[in-house]
Amino acid sequence: MLGIQPGMVSPQPGAGLPPSPANSPSPYQPPLSPRPAHATARTLSEGGIDLPDGRHDHHDKLATPQFCADCRESFASVAPSNTCLSEQTTSDKQTESNTSNFVKRRKSEVHWCIFMLETYPGHSVISHPLITLEGFQWVNVVRFCMPPYFGCRMFATFCFKDKFGLKYLAEKVKAFRLSFKRKERGGGSGGSVYGCREHRDSISAVPARFIQATSVRRETLNPKWGENFMFDIDDVTSDILHLDIWDHDDESSVLDAVSKLNEVRGVKGLGRFFKQIAQSARSGSQDDFLGCINIPIQDVPSTGLDKWYQLEARSQRSNIQGNIRLKLWLSTREDHGQASTQNHFDNWTDVRRNERLLTIFADYEMSLTKSSLWNGELCHEATSILHQHAVQSGVSELQLAVIRWLAFSHIPSIDPQFLLKQLSQLEAAWGEQTLTVEEEDWLADSFNVFLDYSMQLIRKYRKLFPPYHHISMNRLEYILRCLSRLSLSKAYGKCCPFNKDIRGEIGNALRLGTNEWYEENRKFMASGQHDPETRLKGFVRLVTSVLIDLQKGVEHYNVLFENINGVFYYAAIYKQHEKLLSNDLSQEIAPICKKVKGADFGMDTPLSPTNSETGESLFELYLAVQEFIRYREHLNASDYQGLSTQCYYHWFEPALEKWLDLAKLKIVQRAKKALELSMICQGEMIVKHSTSSNDVVTALCHMKEFWKHLAWPDLIQSYNFVLKLLDAMCEAVLFYAQLVHQRLKDSGFYDDVSAFKTSDEVCAALNDLEYVWRTVASMPDDLHLETVVSAVEATGEATADQCRADVTSLLDPVFNQYGTYSMLIVGRIAVRMQAPLKKCIFHLAWSPDTLPTTDAIVPLQEYLDSHLISLNTNLIPKNFHKVLNGVWEVTVYELGHQMDGGSGDTKMSGFYERLYEALELLVEFFHAEGNGLPPEILTGSVYRAVKQRLKLHKTDTDTLIELYYEDRLMEQQRVKEANYGVLSVRAYYHHDSLCVEVLKARDVIPLDPNGFSDPFVIVELLPKSMFPYSAEQYTDVKKKTLNPLFDECFEFAVSMDQCRHESAMILFTVMDHDVITSNDFAGESFLSLNSIPGVLAPLPHDINAIDRVDLILMHQQNKGHPILHTLDARHEDKVAQDFVKKQRVRTTNS
Repeated sequence: MLGIQPGMVSPQPGAGLPPSPANSPSPYQPPLSPRPAHATARTLSEGGIDLPDGRHDHHDKLATPQFCADCRESFASVAPSNTCLSEQTTSDKQTESNTSNFVKRRKSEVHWCIFMLETYPGHSVISHPLITLEGFQWVNVVRFCMPPYFGCRMFATFCFKDKFGLKYLAEKVKAFRLSFKRKERGGGSGGSVYGCREHRDSISAVPARFIQATSVRRETLNPKWGENFMFDIDDVTSDILHLDIWDHDDESSVLDAVSKLNEVRGVKGLGRFFKQIAQSARSGSQDDFLGCINIPIQDVPSTGLDKWYQLEARSQRSNIQGNIRLKLWLSTREDHGQASTQNHFDNWTDVRRNERLLTIFADYEMSLTKSSLWNGELCHEATSILHQHAVQSGVSELQLAVIRWLAFSHIPSIDPQFLLKQLSQLEAAWGEQTLTVEEEDWLADSFNVFLDYSMQLIRKYRKLFPPYHHISMNRLEYILRCLSRLSLSKAYGKCCPFNKDIRGEIGNALRLGTNEWYEENRKFMASGQHDPETRLKGFVRLVTSVLIDLQKGVEHYNVLFENINGVFYYAAIYKQHEKLLSNDLSQEIAPICKKVKGADFGMDTPLSPTNSETGESLFELYLAVQEFIRYREHLNASDYQGLSTQCYYHWFEPALEKWLDLAKLKIVQRAKKALELSMICQGEMIVKHSTSSNDVVTALCHMKEFWKHLAWPDLIQSYNFVLKLLDAMCEAVLFYAQLVHQRLKDSGFYDDVSAFKTSDEVCAALNDLEYVWRTVASMPDDLHLETVVSAVEATGEATADQCRADVTSLLDPVFNQYGTYSMLIVGRIAVRMQAPLKKCIFHLAWSPDTLPTTDAIVPLQEYLDSHLISLNTNLIPKNFHKVLNGVWEVTVYELGHQMDGGSGDTKMSGFYERLYEALELLVEFFHAEGNGLPPEILTGSVYRAVKQRLKLHKTDTDTLIELYYEDRLMEQQRVKEANYGVLSVRAYYHHDSLCVEVLKARDVIPLDPNGFSDPFVIVELLPKSMFPYSAEQYTDVKKKTLNPLFDECFEFAVSMDQCRHESAMILFTVMDHDVITSNDFAGESFLSLNSIPGVLAPLPHDINAIDRVDLILMHQQNKGHPILHTLDARHEDKVAQDFVKKQRVRTTNS
């Protein structure tokens, strides 16, 4: 319970207060100390604040008791009988009891406080001094309830029945007045806390005029109220704020109190238990007193106080503890004929004056600022005046927040960050106080004006808030934050309940602004032009500007609108742009495409600049629209529905074929023109090439980029388009290759028979062809042909093989032609080097035996170096390896030619050995430690043939014959087809002798005119050098048969070691017996001796159990066998000549 007591001396603050929190400033934020406030009060004397005697000090105005009619009535209703009123108030005195107006019975409340205002009688004036209290908080309460409090740990276990609260209660008025009794002065430092004022022994000695009470806070020792109260003050020098706190007990029965016996803890708890029983048994309720405080009004400055106060006792016998936090401040109000007990009075005029005053100060400050945005800071003097006016006019904190919002929100150049702060302050003050209907309407109008102004800014955000201007973007951010805060604020919901959703309004503003921006750009770029080409270029610029706008939105604006306001900015502007572009382009493109489709292009028709530019502009517009479609990736999937530009490519379909015709015509003409203007590119670190290849490759890359950027969405339809594009590219490169080849031919390169000299033109031509060929080879991958083919195959309209065959039919002629022209150039280079190479190899082969091969080969290597180094510098690696391979083949060929040249008699003993060593040295030379030809190319077929022939020439005759028979034995093992018949034999080694049984033959070839043969078999052991004493043996002749049955056995006296030799074999020769002429050869077969039983394999006990062997009869198929060719060259060797003669008849004639 709170009240004001008059005429007392201020008590000293109690000792031992808990640490106070940081004092929060007054709601008016005064810039000066409390005492000098009278300076501002004097400047506002015309507001009805001056006192009759001319005093202006704020506390002086509160010194003399002053009453209005309502106050006199209120005072009379509660004043005791001995309270005196002035003459002006005697007639209004009423006789109602003290409890008739202020006290009401409220049940089930335990703790309560009474605040009473006491004052001396006075006379009426036109203004009321006021004191306002806010936000009570109390800690360390004395515990009267039961069971006892055992600390924080036990708090959750034991519930407290105590409840704190403030209420109007008639029975407490008496006890409240008793709390004003002064303590008996004690010894020492003790004494009355009220100084020299006389002690009042009776309740009637305390005149109480005004009492207010807080609500109840139940079951806690640390209650928090957070409630506001307002009192009229008569004399600031003597009035005292008095506060009592009570513990109110619930009115429960004795039976209820006794039932809680099991909750008793300890002796003290037992005492409380009996106390509760006694209270329950009383007929009337008697609450417990918890403490009080007394605060002299003169100690409260105009800026207010926020402080903790220690509770005091009424007597020395009381045991009081605890502290309470109060927030107090002083103000004045005009006498509007209302009682202060209403805690509110109508100060509408003062509120409007304060708003007008703030507007004047703001206009003045803006006139002084040099910045485009004003941060809302006022000068020191203006702040003081506004503060004093608010104090003296009784403007509440909520009203002040409304005033500041109203004044600042109407200023266009105000910093929106400052406006956001004002909105936050308004929202913070909204729930604690209320506004009148006029004030709410006033605030609603300001909200609507601010919304309209903000929507105008958002519609023009592209011009007003450019994305790369930090200050402008910061302003836009805080404007959006203001709108977000406003949409969520309680004040906006209360004052503007029927307004549209702010998020929807922002979306509408974005769409309207986008429409205005588009129409403005369209009018400037694409309207008012009758020329189709000019209109196309205008639309290209228009779509490009739209793309730039979308990109800015993605990078800068979208995150602001979406994160702050929850508005899908990008979806709003994209859909609006899409709608506008679709309407314009669908009407403009179709007529132009039809015109392009009807144009006639031909290879012999010169390019029309008009048609060419129109086609290029159409393609540019297509790419721009395609890029616009790609920006859909920033939309949600649900936003795709209803977009009309998804089939945009159909607009351009009529002109696409003409685009391809135009591209084909232009690339062919460019290839021709490029070769006419061709020049050799010079440079130290580049290979030889011409500008023509660069131009052609660039044109091909443009075609590839054309298709890549075209990205025709319909893959099925794109198959025919990509084939047409590929055909144009292939025709251009074929035409270019023919021009390069013809240019070399005209220069006489192919007809010149002189020694080769490295030429820039030849190297450039070879490199140009390779450079263009590489570009053509990458076409299928660059054009993504496989993807298109797979899409066509999926439809079932054509097979993938057929599609790939169509592509191959276009590319194969190009590859073949380029390969042919390259090999012609490489082959001609090698041919022109052949004569000098032949001369060098001749000197190498016929150099004296005393000259080492490493020295004899030096001239050849020097010649090769002189040309190959130059070619390596001027050719790209692939072409250089082509030339190097051609030169290598010519060199090996000439070395082999020297090997076969001349007669054997004239050749020196080391002739073939020197050539063999030279061949190995040349292999190392052309390999060049990995920088030349790889080993697999160096050891190709030509090299192997020459090397084999050199090895054979170095070998003696007997060894060559053995090698020949070994080759025939290997061929016997490989042969599969029996074209000359089969011979069945059985061979084994038994008792130091070799037994050979010739059993039969079948399908012998007919060699006689009658269609038969007279076959017989010759058996001989080879080689002769190993079996010199084993003579040939013959079977009997079988007349007129092709399937003779011999069944004969032959024995040879040979050793086991001879049979185990790798080259030991049996030769079976089937001959046709003729009486008059020489016998005819029918076939031969070979059997290795180390494979027969008894040699390496064990011999079975039963000879007849040995399996027969079927040998296929063979003829020598290779007429130019290298061994026979080598032996035939030894004219002076009779053994060699006889062997060749014998083998010549065994060679097939077919």
